Amino acid sequence: MGLFSKIFYGIDTDEEQRRSDSLDAALRVEQAADVARNPEKFLKHDAEVQAHIEAGRIDVDAEVNDAFQDGLKEGAGNIRGGIGGTLNALVVTPLKIIPWQFWLAGAVYLAWRLGLLKPLLAKLKS
Repeated sequence: MGLFSKIFYGIDTDEEQRRSDSLDAALRVEQAADVARNPEKFLKHDAEVQAHIEAGRIDVDAEVNDAFQDGLKEGAGNIRGGIGGTLNALVVTPLKIIPWQFWLAGAVYLAWRLGLLKPLLAKLKS
């Protein structure tokens, strides 16, 4: 995945994983040296320290993929928001500019021209 990640992510995730693993190994060596210098302090917290070490391990590919997916979702949301806002403005603005009385008069006129008012007028006359 080296070339793919360099092109699309700008970093080599395999190299970053190797670097992270080597730093973790160096940290484990330093922690082992600390334990050797002061064993009574670390014997009590050994399980807790190991849990923190395991929790601190980073999977570079997973981190990059998660960040990519988050960016993709955010970008898609921005596009949807921009397009939706523009379409909403195009539709709602004319509706807000024209007073409701004109819309009502236009609807009655359209119903009259389409012949939808004839049955209603016939019932009112009889």
